[in-house]
Amino acid sequence: MEIEFADFLGNIHIGVSVFCSEKIALLPNSTPISFEKLIQRTLKVEITKVSENILGSLIVGNSFGIVVSNVISSEVMNQLKSADIPIFQASEFFAFGNVVLANDFGGIISPIVPQAIRKKISDVMNISLETKTIAQSDLVGSLGFATNDGGLFTPLANEDEIASIKDILHLKEVGIGSINKGSEFIASGMVGNTKGLLLGRETTGIEIMEITRCFSQ
Repeated sequence: MEIEFADFLGNIHIGVSVFCSEKIALLPNSTPISFEKLIQRTLKVEITKVSENILGSLIVGNSFGIVVSNVISSEVMNQLKSADIPIFQASEFFAFGNVVLANDFGGIISPIVPQAIRKKISDVMNISLETKTIAQSDLVGSLGFATNDGGLFTPLANEDEIASIKDILHLKEVGIGSINKGSEFIASGMVGNTKGLLLGRETTGIEIMEITRCFSQ
């Protein structure tokens, strides 16, 4: 696995702007060509560019499908369809990247998301979803990051929570840590899959040690 440092137009919170799965990456039209090439080289995915700048927070997905917030415009929806992957757009507003944590094998979803939406998310992503919080927070998609191999979670999570998520997502390895010099919002500073990871440029050596242990399977 290749691990690289990155920022998005000077912003170390790369996970807010970018969505990535095992197969595709969704990038804003404003993405610099150098960042686009870094994504292709490190994560080895097909890229679709759209006219929206906050993709990582508004979208959740895996290799089977993606779920988007209702604030995504019809123009962007048409652009997303060129990625050739099933899409569900919810009628309510949720920053789905913040309230769902999932991979190709399973997922957890915040209890604030209505049951009717949960069923549709489960169907389009072709996984089972368990209703959970992390450290008593609904921000389950922000306080952890997972690929099909490993996961990293906020130090505020307890051992039972982490063990449960490991089982639900069928992860080989899990750990606790931070990103970008101590941020507990792990997903805001990471983009990646089983082939590679991009980390916010302020991620420290100690943080990288735990990230490497969790994801280099």
